[in-house]
Order: sequence, then C-alpha cells, then structure tokens
Amino acid sequence: MNGSKRNRIGAAATTATILCAVVLAGSGCATNQGKGAAIGGGGGAALGAGIGALAGGGKGALLGGLIGAGVGAGSGAVIGHYMDKQEAELRKVKGASIDRQGDKLVVSFNSAILFDKNKADLKPKSKSDLAEFAQVLKKYPDTDLVIEGHTDNTGKKARNQKLSVSRAQSVIAFLGTEGVAGPRMTGRGYADDRPVADNSTEEGRKQNRRVQVQIEANQQLKQQQAAGAKAQ
Repeated sequence: MNGSKRNRIGAAATTATILCAVVLAGSGCATNQGKGAAIGGGGGAALGAGIGALAGGGKGALLGGLIGAGVGAGSGAVIGHYMDKQEAELRKVKGASIDRQGDKLVVSFNSAILFDKNKADLKPKSKSDLAEFAQVLKKYPDTDLVIEGHTDNTGKKARNQKLSVSRAQSVIAFLGTEGVAGPRMTGRGYADDRPVADNSTEEGRKQNRRVQVQIEANQQLKQQQAAGAKAQ
C-alpha cells in the first residue's frame, strides 16, 4: 500500500471517530423548537470545516462542516431553549401578540387596550394584562427589554412623537412597580415612523397604534452560550 492511500485511510478513520463522538455528545442537546440550535450550527460548521480540512482536504472540510454544525447546534441551543420556554408562557398573556424572530421575541399590545385615545395613562383594566406580562418577565431575568411606543400618522408629528415616548414610559413605570428590574428596560418612541399596516385605512391605523416590547438575550446569557461553545 503506498503512502498516499495509507493517508486517505487514516484520514477517513479520524473523521469517522470525530463524527461518532459528536453524535454521542449532541444526542441530548436539542431545544423545544430548535431555533437556537440552528443559529449555533452556523458557527460550528465553520469550526468543523477546519477540522475536516486536517482530516482530508477539501472533501474533509465539507464533512467537517456538517460535523461542526452538530457541535454548534448544541452550544447555540442555550439561548434558543431559554427563549422557547419564555415564548410558551408569554403566549398565555391576555392582550399580547407574540412574534418569534429567531432568538428575539416581539410582544405587541394594541394601544386601544392600554390607553384611551390621545392619552398616555394606562387604563385600569389594562393593568391586569401587564401584571401578568410582568410575572413572566420576572421568571426570565436574563433578557433585555426595549419598550417602544408607536402611533398612526394622523395628527401632528411632534405630538405623536411625544405621545409614543410617554406611552412607552408609562409601560416601563408600571412594569417596574410589578418587580421588573429597571436596568433591563429601555424606552423608545417612534411616532408613525415604523408602521406595520396601511395608514390609509382605519383598520391599518388601529394596528399601528401599539406598544411593542423587544425581548432579547442579555450579555450574561450570551456569555453562557459562548462558554458552552468553547467547552465543545
């Protein structure tokens, strides 16, 4: 057997060994919905390609990428699994509409539910929904929150901007009284700059008048995921 053939056989054996190890290690790492795992797989594929290149050149790099995707899926699932659980509980909150965007959750409340027209004071009946929302947020402290106020395009721009900011601040203040930590929350007002529907119709304007909460992993949770990736 010549040297070239022996090298190819040795490389194949090494690659097979790595593949088996990864399969065994990753068998218990899947998240509920797999969104975080899919994100983590991208970084793992790049690392795996490098390993595969050592094992067998170009073809090994391709196989290594597939192996690495499995490694990355396990480490990337930290955030994904955390957000899976939070999403499931948030979907039970009355008056809240939940949109999953990768590993970010976007929670929307129609302004009519929270406020009277042209007002920034919370309606008494809306507070029970926000209190329920706050209870879920407190159970998942490793997320940062951006609370946004949005309006339709009727009225003067300056007034709409002020109203959107005031409504965001009202929600932040209430969540704070319910025990959500202040440093987690940032308020922003966008007036009518970010419509989600057509402002030329009443139904569209109704959808645009909203308070929206962006929920993402905080720095600590991102560090936990990074540490998991290194441990792989």
